[in-house]
Amino acid sequence: MKPLANRLLSFRQGRVNARAEARTQLIIRNNLEKRFYKRMNTLLRKFLNVQLYLYTEYGISNAEVAAQAFNEDFIPLIQSHYKRVFQAVYKNNEDKYMSDRKADTFVFGTSIDFEAVVSNYFATRELVLAGVGLRMALRISNLIESGRANGLTLPQIARDVSTKFTAISRGRAALIARTETHNAASFANHAYHLTAEKNLGTKMIKQWVSTNDARTRSAHSIANGQSVDMNEDFIVGGVPMGYAGDSRGGARNVINCRCIIIYADEADVVSN
Repeated sequence: MKPLANRLLSFRQGRVNARAEARTQLIIRNNLEKRFYKRMNTLLRKFLNVQLYLYTEYGISNAEVAAQAFNEDFIPLIQSHYKRVFQAVYKNNEDKYMSDRKADTFVFGTSIDFEAVVSNYFATRELVLAGVGLRMALRISNLIESGRANGLTLPQIARDVSTKFTAISRGRAALIARTETHNAASFANHAYHLTAEKNLGTKMIKQWVSTNDARTRSAHSIANGQSVDMNEDFIVGGVPMGYAGDSRGGARNVINCRCIIIYADEADVVSN
């Protein structure tokens, strides 16, 4: 392995093209998102089918019990996805900074316990994610109650609920896949560079890069190009955020966000 001084030089990039780096990050995230969307959509279809079977066969419709059953499948699924996201982000950074690294090492030779990283990150998301199952179960229960109030038969209720919930679940699966992938990737990218800065004793900066199209929030467009030190926060819509997807930004700043953070050595030149 190269001496630390030489490896430090390989960490510096010289000139960083913010838009090119953003495109690379978005490609990785989009691929991860698509895979997770398929699995999430499959899980919601299974959830719907089970609930409709219990209702049509036994007249059972209990939202809390249904939510518990949903979480037994959903929680391991999201944790597995987080691990895949973290590994992809770390590998992308290692490939960029260290062409001579060993295949099983991360952050300049330091092995990463991804199970522990996932566990720590999930602890920050558990409360929000635990409510997904209950919200989905309540939607099904409400649709069933609406059908009963309209005097529909059990088969008619099942068809009506299936049609309406399927449309809802697709949108929900897409929202969860997009938001959770983006937030996890942003967290992993930030964690990687914090560790790299600490291990190498170098000084880094980070820059907010927004997509800047018709769907971009005005606050995120204004934040575009904002540059701060690693230990400082961006100010986005008046709210401090360490990185895009930081939960401190609240739902209005993290749901469906597509912004990217560029990390660079202070000696690098970041261009748009």
